[in-house]
Amino acid sequence: MLAVALWVRQDHYRRRALALARKAAHNAGVQLLDQSVGFRGFRLVKDDRGWPLLQRRFSFEFSRSGFDRYRGHVCFEGEVVTEVALDLSDPHWRDESS
Repeated sequence: MLAVALWVRQDHYRRRALALARKAAHNAGVQLLDQSVGFRGFRLVKDDRGWPLLQRRFSFEFSRSGFDRYRGHVCFEGEVVTEVALDLSDPHWRDESS
């Protein structure tokens, strides 16, 4: 039963991360690729008062032109969204044949 509860909770964060990734891509005028986010890990961090919080990180890919792939991520600390980032600095894949 505990495993099911943990899976449901993690799925809740994944769905929130996907919604945030979609919104960020739309606001930036880019295309969210694969319409998905992937869980990249978690770790313990401390809040402002020194209490431990679970930080979750999800990643996604997006494209400016359809011929390149950039990375983005969404981070949560506890229930709070701490970062939604689109890395436009350098694509990690580009179709050079066009």
